[in-house]
Amino acid sequence: MDGIDVALVRLGQSAGPEAIELLGFETYAYEESLAAALRSAGGKALPADLALLDVMVGEAFARAVLRLLEAAGLTSSEVGVIGSHGQTIVHLPEPTAYAGSFARASLQIGQPAVIAERTGITTVADFRARDLAAGGQGAPLVPFLDHKLYADARIGRVALNVGGIANVTGLPPSADLSGLLAFDTGPGNVLLDAAARHRGIDAGYDVDGELAMGGQPREELLDELLGSPFFDRKPPKSADTTDFLNDETEAWFGRSESISDADLLATLTELTARTVADAIARFIAVRQPVDEILISGGGAHNHALRRRLSDLTAPARLRDAGEVAAIPGDAKEAVLFAVLAAETLAGRPGSVPATTGAAGPRVLGTIVPGV
Repeated sequence: MDGIDVALVRLGQSAGPEAIELLGFETYAYEESLAAALRSAGGKALPADLALLDVMVGEAFARAVLRLLEAAGLTSSEVGVIGSHGQTIVHLPEPTAYAGSFARASLQIGQPAVIAERTGITTVADFRARDLAAGGQGAPLVPFLDHKLYADARIGRVALNVGGIANVTGLPPSADLSGLLAFDTGPGNVLLDAAARHRGIDAGYDVDGELAMGGQPREELLDELLGSPFFDRKPPKSADTTDFLNDETEAWFGRSESISDADLLATLTELTARTVADAIARFIAVRQPVDEILISGGGAHNHALRRRLSDLTAPARLRDAGEVAAIPGDAKEAVLFAVLAAETLAGRPGSVPATTGAAGPRVLGTIVPGV
């Protein structure tokens, strides 16, 4: 919830990675007041708050699109479609009891009607709802692009994205989409960043993992966090930030007040590294070779995390995802929603039911025409 990733993408007709050309990419920070409102929305927002936030995030997304187009020297009339994932507020992929029944749900805000109105560009949004309706987790959606960019006929790979939540896509040699396994492994940066804010660290996060590199993990505290039942669940599975950032976490932060900032961040870095490595070993390496792990997302810049991941996943080689394809790892998930939007307009499925658990492939998203 720290910024808006915007990718300007030209798509060709072929099925390979060469058909995806990145023309521009930028991350625009949320205004701090909006970021603060978003961070508190998941557990405290009233319906009126969510309605207003939906519009405000849509306005912010539209401004971000127009800024990138201006920087690229393009006009709205030259863009065919915007794919907008939205800002996740809550993700409930397992059947949840409510009002006398059970339902799966996921809420992403950033009103697409506002985006289409302000930019004039047809906008596709709400990508997760159809997969959830078909019995899936609504996540992960990134395997559709991971397969295009990184599948290799000779070696086995794992695409690892470390955002707030960490997720992996197993890419066996020569596998088609039906042979993929992808899922969330647990926390990526969400607890690290929350700890940095809790401790009043100036940047609001551990820049490059420098503080964690000077600390030592506290095993007694780490064991508490590793007790989460999420880690033992078999795929398909996906996580919400509130699975890990909640009242129990706040209590855990309270019990950790006596340890240094460096040891706290080292402990949380170890949590992310261990749960990623364990998930790869337990669920992916048993069904395919893992020769390379391709890392992307904000966590790719965390040197302490990368060091531990390299140690724990050896002999697999940890590489930046941008070394393998022409798309930088930081831009991958923004590019994904451009690709999925194009699939939706063409009437083609963008989901991978083998990874989400849905009843079958589905055309994703809601289309809001431009003006």
